[in-house]
Amino acid sequence: MAGVFIGIPREHEANTYYEAQCRAVRARVRGAKAEFYHWAKVAAEIARIAPRAEMDTDRVIAIVAEEERRSG
Repeated sequence: MAGVFIGIPREHEANTYYEAQCRAVRARVRGAKAEFYHWAKVAAEIARIAPRAEMDTDRVIAIVAEEERRSG
């Protein structure tokens, strides 16, 4: 399993964290509480164990702003 994180190629690990964050934000904006908690936990777990998943706070803030803008 070297070089692979939960079935994701190593070169995609960094983006996996942000994808989970996007999904959490989308769920939050829609008011889907259980789905939000699920994706927030997924993002936290990825950040905890994936060596290439670095959290850029500015990027997370931009994700939230974009999703809120889309939802009107």
